[in-house]
Amino acid sequence: MRSSDNRAFKEWAVVCRALALGRQTLILRKGGIAEGPAGFEVTDREFFLFPTYLHQAAESVIPEWREALEACATDPTPGRVVISHYCTVASWLKISSLDKLRALEGLHIWSDDIVSERFHRWSEESVIAMMVRVHALRRPVVIDVLKDYAGCKSWITLADPVSLGDVRPVLDDEVFERRLAEMKAVVS
Repeated sequence: MRSSDNRAFKEWAVVCRALALGRQTLILRKGGIAEGPAGFEVTDREFFLFPTYLHQAAESVIPEWREALEACATDPTPGRVVISHYCTVASWLKISSLDKLRALEGLHIWSDDIVSERFHRWSEESVIAMMVRVHALRRPVVIDVLKDYAGCKSWITLADPVSLGDVRPVLDDEVFERRLAEMKAVVS
């Protein structure tokens, strides 16, 4: 595995936690205001997770994850961010059926309300689903949050490269392949 030259993906801290624990291997994205006219696009197949704290709300996650959300509701290191996980995209697709999107329920921690809201947001009714393989960095890296990282956008370029060093997958191959097959079976 190689580094993606300092590319990072901004995601709610609670979702980063779910990804880090192996509870979730799916990222759903509609796109942020700053994504541009094309909306969200999978521009990178390898990236670091960049936890964010803006827009997290208890009603946005399933009840079992509300306590976890409270635990990571506020930024523990204002002005800095901890980079501790690296992802590779195993598969991605645009889902244009709310029923198929809802059928992915067990593969993520988002509430049905937030899934529906994201699906219906803006003019096109669809969501991008990325199935990611998550790897833990042996040594998390703390970096300064720069102005360039701000805004409602998914992808950012870190000012300095983060070394992968020795990484380990969060889920073993068998479990990950089973989840990937589940996602593909639901949306096919």
